[in-house]
Amino acid sequence: MLNKFSISGLIELETRYQLWDYTLFGYPLWIHCREPLLKSAIFAERKIPKIQVSVMFKSFVQTVQFLFSQKKYDNVYFLMERAELLEIYRQDKSSKKLLFLNSEQEKVYEDNNYISSDFFSLLRFISRKIAFMLFWKKYKEACVAFSCSGDTENLIPYIKVALGDALFLKFLSLILNKKSKKFYTGAVIPMGEKFVNALNSYEVQHGVIHPSHIGYIGLPDVKNSLILYSQRYENILKKNGYIGNLIIHDYKKIFFERKVDRNFFIVIYTQPDEKMQLGINEFFKKYNPKDVFIQKHPKDYYAYNIEEKYFVNTTTPFEVQYPIFFTSSVMENFTTYNKKCYIYDLKYPNLNLIEFLNIFTAGSNSEVIIMESLNEIYHDIKENEK
Repeated sequence: MLNKFSISGLIELETRYQLWDYTLFGYPLWIHCREPLLKSAIFAERKIPKIQVSVMFKSFVQTVQFLFSQKKYDNVYFLMERAELLEIYRQDKSSKKLLFLNSEQEKVYEDNNYISSDFFSLLRFISRKIAFMLFWKKYKEACVAFSCSGDTENLIPYIKVALGDALFLKFLSLILNKKSKKFYTGAVIPMGEKFVNALNSYEVQHGVIHPSHIGYIGLPDVKNSLILYSQRYENILKKNGYIGNLIIHDYKKIFFERKVDRNFFIVIYTQPDEKMQLGINEFFKKYNPKDVFIQKHPKDYYAYNIEEKYFVNTTTPFEVQYPIFFTSSVMENFTTYNKKCYIYDLKYPNLNLIEFLNIFTAGSNSEVIIMESLNEIYHDIKENEK
């Protein structure tokens, strides 16, 4: 079991033992070890699906073709398949742009003008498996240094991943044209690129940034640019000592405020959490509601015993009358527009739910109602509608 720290405790540990100084090719290995050590982190592993040989071969061929023709592109995007993120690519008016797409379990990008990131992901996977052997001395140094956290054994997988990503980033810096701008989040480019800027890169914000966020708070100087979707986050970062270039781009606002023709009475936004998953299954079994829909978290792979027609994706605050969450960052989308939000409290003893929800509600006039079961929430909504 890993020791857990508050963000201030983690920063104190990093400073005392100079943990950011352990690098490979200038890439700080410690960045990969922060999340599993943070008390407030809700950690969810991404499930890597099996890729068909034909799909991988197509990705390989298209990637090689790109490498030989990449000089004709000014902007290259490496993005997760999430609708609001893809808006930044759609808003780019350049005719010299290209998208590498990291597919999620829900298909939201309908166009075919992209290259699958699968081949790059395969190379990255291989790099993660062999780098610690190629750089054995660096690996042992990091293991000894990071033992100050109290549990080296459980950090070993993260140290190996860090070495692999450092090696992979070095490889990318050798094969990618540095003149083109690289825009990325959650696809191909490792998180430590922000400290190296080996690729002429711009990180795209993909979730809520708050004063305990391990990806942005308490970092060394950041060398690339970070694109934020709200002025609010620039203020948070500057207040908490972030050193790096910040750019505001309202791509998320543009996505939410587009014209829509869907309307959902209730949508439950899931987490990859067994309590929530079982609760949703039981609720549907008991009530068989016709006016409740589910939007799955990208890392929620649970096999719900619910008809497919009740699953939706890419919903916006203007399409949903009553949203239900546990701790989903999607809640921020609704509180931005002062929408009423219901919280399904799963009663975790080590989670200060009120404090956590303040991350999403700061500066909002949203009414937030916390209840302990979906049954209670459903009855409350029905009563309000009478």
